[in-house]
This record gives sequence, structure tokens and C-alpha cells, in this order.
Amino acid sequence: MKNFVLGLTAICGIAASANAAWGFKYQFSTDGGATYGALRSIDVSGGDVNVKFRVVAYADEGTTTTTASGTGPVVAYGRYTGSERMTNWGNSSNGDNFVGLMTRGAMTSGGTTYLNSSFSAGNSILGNTAATSFASQLLLSGALAAYCPSSGGTPQLEWVIRTGEIKVGAAGGTRTINFGNNQRTQSTWYHDVLVNGVQDVTTGTPAGGATDIGGTLEVVPAPGAFALIGLGGLVAARRRRA
Repeated sequence: MKNFVLGLTAICGIAASANAAWGFKYQFSTDGGATYGALRSIDVSGGDVNVKFRVVAYADEGTTTTTASGTGPVVAYGRYTGSERMTNWGNSSNGDNFVGLMTRGAMTSGGTTYLNSSFSAGNSILGNTAATSFASQLLLSGALAAYCPSSGGTPQLEWVIRTGEIKVGAAGGTRTINFGNNQRTQSTWYHDVLVNGVQDVTTGTPAGGATDIGGTLEVVPAPGAFALIGLGGLVAARRRRA
């Protein structure tokens, strides 16, 4: 019985590793950045509202990636090429607009800002397909080891890669703003692989396809819509009495 339990545990461990997920989380914050989540709502009955957003690269424990040096568990985020899309947002005539500059996440290389590329048919495209490195500092001598268990480090399996703030215009009324991937051509992670006793600093795309978690921002009715809801309730009540 004991051997059976041990065998079952090993099988479950293999299955969990094989099904390990990775991808991107597209999130909103309506409390000034104190908390973020994939689903948030705002009330624009009092006027325009500012909302923060971010993109987080994530990987489950046990997710692996392979390079010429070998295969190992992912431990830190490396490089990204792609853009995001927000639907039902970006119409300046409704009061929608960016608040300040959007920035890349921690440990970035080069410039820290990025701009929205275009607005078309209710979709605002953020960023472009220029490659963005997020952890070149990990190439420095010994730095990557801090994330590799084989060297006593602790993996960091969530990396904030883009952040920003938008103004949601009250004139846009009731709507659902969806936030997610627009185009992605590259996403790589550093792995835990030793080459002659030294951490390998090359990156590769994790095994399997990316599993994205899209963000949704529900905009509740503006003042005019609240009035219509109230009027509808009165009509319904009169019909019931009749």
C-alpha cells in the first residue's frame, strides 16, 4: 500500500509538471494600485474615473524551457515581443485617455516607457512588436543564481512587464472594457541549468502554449443610464399593479 501511494504521488507530480501553465495576466486596479485582478468594475456616475492596469508574465512551478544547453525549470522572466489590446476604450471624444506615461516593469533594459500605437474601431493597441528585455541584469556574474534552486535561490514566477493608467470617460456610458493580447511573437524565460558548474544565462520559450488570463473592466451606467433604469422600474411596477 505504501509503495502504491508513493507511486501515485510520483505520477501526480509528473502530470502536474507536464501540465504546468505559463502565459500572461492582464489586470486592472480601481484602488490606486493597492490590489489588481482580472475582473474589476467602476462607477462613472460621478464623472471620469482613473484606473491602473498592468501585464504580468507568469509561470506555474514546474514549467520547463529548453535551450542548446539543456532543459530546466523556468526561474525568471527574460524577454518579450508583442503588443496588447483594449476593446471599447480609447475614444478621446468620450473622455477616454492615458494618464501619464506607460512604463515597463522592473529590471528592464533600455528605455522605460512605451506608447499606444493606434486606435481603430473601438480598439486601442498598446505597444508594438519591438523586442523588450526584462532581466538583462541577470546576465551579470552570479545574479541569476539568486533565482535558481540549484544554487540556493528562489524562483520568481511572476514578473510585472508593463504598467500604466487610463482615464475611463463617463460619456462612454455602460460598457465592458476587455484587456488582452494583441500580437505576441516572442516570450522567453531563464531556466535553472548548470553548465560546468555555472548558471546558463540563455533563455527559451516554455514548453506548451501560453495560457492568457484576460482582464475585464465593467463600467456601470453613467447618470443618464441610471435614470433610464429607474424609469423602466416605474413602468414595470405600474404594469404589475394594472
